[in-house]
Amino acid sequence: MKNTVFLLVFFMVVCQISKAQKSFKFYKKQDSIDYNHYRMIMTKGYQYTVIDGILRKELVDTTYQDSENFIGYDSASKLLREIPKFEYYIRKQNEQYTKGDQLKKTNRYDTITHLSFEGRDLKKLPVLKLLQCKNLKEIELVNTSVKKIPWLLNWSIFGLDSLQTVRIYNHTPNKQIKFKKNTNVTELVYRDSPYSPIPKDFHKLENVKEIDFARNDFRKDAKFHLDKLKNLKHLNLSRNNIDLKNLAEDTVNNLKYIVLSFNNLTAIPKEIGFLKDLVDLQFAENDIKSDLIHPALGSLKNLKVLSFYKNDLDSLPPFIFDLKNLAELDLYYNRIEKIPNELGHLKNLEKFYVAHNQLFSIPESIGELKSLKEFYIHHNRISYLPESIGNLKKITDFHIHNNYFQGFPEFVLNFDKLEDLDISFNEIHKFPPELLNLNHLKYLWMRGITFEASGKDEAKELKETLETLQKNGVKISIELDQKITQKSEETELQLVD
Repeated sequence: MKNTVFLLVFFMVVCQISKAQKSFKFYKKQDSIDYNHYRMIMTKGYQYTVIDGILRKELVDTTYQDSENFIGYDSASKLLREIPKFEYYIRKQNEQYTKGDQLKKTNRYDTITHLSFEGRDLKKLPVLKLLQCKNLKEIELVNTSVKKIPWLLNWSIFGLDSLQTVRIYNHTPNKQIKFKKNTNVTELVYRDSPYSPIPKDFHKLENVKEIDFARNDFRKDAKFHLDKLKNLKHLNLSRNNIDLKNLAEDTVNNLKYIVLSFNNLTAIPKEIGFLKDLVDLQFAENDIKSDLIHPALGSLKNLKVLSFYKNDLDSLPPFIFDLKNLAELDLYYNRIEKIPNELGHLKNLEKFYVAHNQLFSIPESIGELKSLKEFYIHHNRISYLPESIGNLKKITDFHIHNNYFQGFPEFVLNFDKLEDLDISFNEIHKFPPELLNLNHLKYLWMRGITFEASGKDEAKELKETLETLQKNGVKISIELDQKITQKSEETELQLVD
């Protein structure tokens, strides 16, 4: 269920970011000066900081108190947004990890499994102390100046063969961090380090399976030499500015998962076809255009998940429908007006997200997607759906809100496994009592709907249906002032919290 998943992910992100402070990298000194100036205009000279979880307000520049001397808030906000900048986060140590300075205060090294170091003054890891941590699984470096990950950590002769993960955040820019040969580490995280270059010789982590290089502002000329990592399966390069052609030519063929969100991509080159083993490919939040996607994308026969969330697609290239193993296709927030009838070729599709587009209809072939479970078409211009959609017996999540439907979609009653239904903000004025037969229904969204009944009996039936659904455990969402309107009077809808 996409809404629930989104809320959960959002909560997790907020929790993580609450432990970090947002910062920006500016490409020109004047941009930094202008940014601070516009921000001071917007806050009237106040600076807001969070200390121990409490938001504190402090006046730092009284000259901004007289707003008549400056442009208005909206103008300052607009100019601030237009300044070229790269957003990243100043990280804090993971509170669940043992702090590096505690190594001097303990002799129970065997109990340490997760270890964190922090501070720019740290340029070298205390190798001898680390070698006593026989059960160490993860090392975290936050805002350090460490120059290299020593080769001694790889020697099983010292008993330190449990180290699996290295996490590096906000690495200082004075020198490129260097890796030595290591056969134990399987995960490398190097994030939020926009002032530092790509780690040197990280490909010497011979058995690494997962690499997270997100939010580093790596540029188009970056060379990763990923072809040397024969065991690499997962690669996250979101929030960089990489060249997809160079990356594809430089990447191991057996890569399974790759995230390329927020990379200012406008096209997908033919070199994407080199990545034959890809299972999950994420292009969210780019500016990719339909006519700039090379047909080689259609050759990725193992692909199961494909995301073009928030791009600039105005149509679906025909070779997309050659991806017969697709289980999830995310087309949220594009400009698509029509879905070809070839949609029916995607027999294994389980999740189809095409909300926030410009669709007027869905093809008859939708009924051939017998595996479909989640179907989101809200925020379009759709007024009807083909009868074949009633064949989708596995549907669990069906969101059609903010469209132009006239009347309740009766085919919904065929969705025996339906759990989440949203029909809000349509021209729907009544609903059938047969909703009670949907035994798996958990969520029913009917906001912005004016309920109408032909008489008192029908009004009573509508109200009793909602009340019974709620007694059965269905969570119902309606507006606080929604009523059932009938010819002679109005019936209040009062649902129990």
